[in-house]
Amino acid sequence: MNYKKVNILLKIGQISDIHIGEDESLVQDIDVRKNFLDALNSDSMQELDLLVLSGDLANENAEPGAYKFIADQIKLLKCPVCIIPGNHDDIDVMAKYFDIPVKNGKCYYRFDLQGKSIFFLDSACGEVSRDQLDWLESEIPKVDGEVILFMHHPPCFCDHKFMDLHYHLKNMVEVRNVLSKFKNLKHVFCGHYHCEFEVMFKDITVHVAPATQMQIAPDRPYFKLKSDKPGWQVIKWGENSVETKVHF
Repeated sequence: MNYKKVNILLKIGQISDIHIGEDESLVQDIDVRKNFLDALNSDSMQELDLLVLSGDLANENAEPGAYKFIADQIKLLKCPVCIIPGNHDDIDVMAKYFDIPVKNGKCYYRFDLQGKSIFFLDSACGEVSRDQLDWLESEIPKVDGEVILFMHHPPCFCDHKFMDLHYHLKNMVEVRNVLSKFKNLKHVFCGHYHCEFEVMFKDITVHVAPATQMQIAPDRPYFKLKSDKPGWQVIKWGENSVETKVHF
């Protein structure tokens, strides 16, 4: 498929919840390094304008070996790469391997590409800090056109019984109230839930990408493995449209 149509401005690949360990050892009996490479090198992820790694690059404890492995892979790419931390990451360790902005102890920023503005928030601690929300309220109104937002945690419940119960965003009501203020924000992209979802609140669609590590069954209030196949998301952002496709 040719993504370089007139009405398509950007092709963005999103990889989330990679959960790579310190070395090549399997993680929960899964070859997570292979899963990541399968996603990164898939046909669907070719000719990207931007790659986004949306959190949980490391498995449990911000393993430096995980960040080094990923950094070695993405430095070969021709497109820019934007990264945010997840709840298993540590930005101080990440900053040794990736060029990420750190402000007030958090990694949040705006990235402009081909006339489009993309915003990134840091929810690694399980919530989005007030500093970030104040910054968002200041920055998004400066953009005339449509913007999109990436964050690790979904800002809403997703009918995933296990993740909604145990690992939801702590201040999701506060975050939703802020996001709902922006008329030019209609799409939010997340990970964290290890399952693909599209959920609406107000006029905003929340696109939750699957994980490259594994997929967690959404129909049980306890952990159950759904699949050990990697999943990722491709976003096509046009003049008046945002289209997404999940791949496995």
